[in-house]
Parts: sequence; structure tokens; C-alpha cells
Amino acid sequence: MKRNSVATASLILFASSAGAALAQQQQHDEAAQSSSIKSVLTTPSSMKVEHAHLHRELTEALASGGKTAEAAKNVEAVLMPHFAEEEAYAMPPLSLLETVARGRQPTEAQASEAIRMTDKLRANYDRMIAEHGEVTAALRQLAAAAREEKKPRQAEFAEALILHAQNEEQILYPAALVLGDYLKLKAASSHP
Repeated sequence: MKRNSVATASLILFASSAGAALAQQQQHDEAAQSSSIKSVLTTPSSMKVEHAHLHRELTEALASGGKTAEAAKNVEAVLMPHFAEEEAYAMPPLSLLETVARGRQPTEAQASEAIRMTDKLRANYDRMIAEHGEVTAALRQLAAAAREEKKPRQAEFAEALILHAQNEEQILYPAALVLGDYLKLKAASSHP
């Protein structure tokens, strides 16, 4: 009887974890799909590679067991929806930076899409920054757990991801917003 209770409890726990993970993946997929449908912009490849690398590192932390894995679950819960939003509208406009830096103008469709995305980033900017605070707090817990359990790789991952969030706050988000403002000014000057 006791085995059945333990097995039932384990099954319920597994099912609820799988359901939460599935719901989170569906949210990520929907955000990614909405950003790619009819979008003329994509996240720069270097950023895609970096996010994929961070995701692999998180997967390793989740598989590491113990307090580290538990802390990694908390990171995953706040990080993955945030990454999906970034890839949907915060990062794709940055694909135009090289074009603009070389003195060339993006197509009207590219400029229009970038303006739409950066307007959405501006509207959600305070929330996105607040989410970085949540992610950073969860990462500090992950780093502490990893150090306690003598898992330096996971501690280094957490510290690197904190720096990644700071890079977004200090450079990438502002660059996207400035780019959007620049494109608006160029559009206004070409249509007096």
C-alpha cells in the first residue's frame, strides 16, 4: 500500500513538472512563432548562438542534481519566458545595426518592422529590466548552491549569465531603442 502511495505521489509530481515544462515550452514556441511569422528581421546569429549556449548550460545545471538542480529550476522558470520575449522583439532589430553603421539604409519593410519591435521593447522596458532582477536573484541562489555543492561549472555559468543580463541592460536594449528612434527620424525626414 505504501509503495502505491509513493508511486502515485511520484507520478503526480512528474506529471505536474512535465505539464509546467510543456506549458513553458508552448509559451516559448508561440513567442518565437509570432516573431518569425512574416517577420523580415531575425535575431543576430551571434545572439542566437549565445542564447543556445546558455540554454545548454542551464540544462546541465538542471541535470546536476541536488540543491544546484533545484536552484536551476527557479532560474529556468523566470529565464525561458524572458528569452522568448527577447528573441521575439528585443533582439531582431539589432540585426540592422551593421547595415546602419555602414551608412546604408534598411529596406522600408525592415525599418517598419524594427520600429514596431522597438516600440514594443520601449513599452515593456521596465518589466524586462525587472525580470532581469528576478533572473539575477535566481542566478545568485544557483551560484551559491553550486559553490556549496562544489560544482564550479554551474557557479561559473550563473555568474556569466548575470553578466549577460547586465550587457543587455547596459548595451543591447539601449542600442535597440536608439536604433528604433533613429529609424523613426529617418522615416520622418524622408516623408515631410
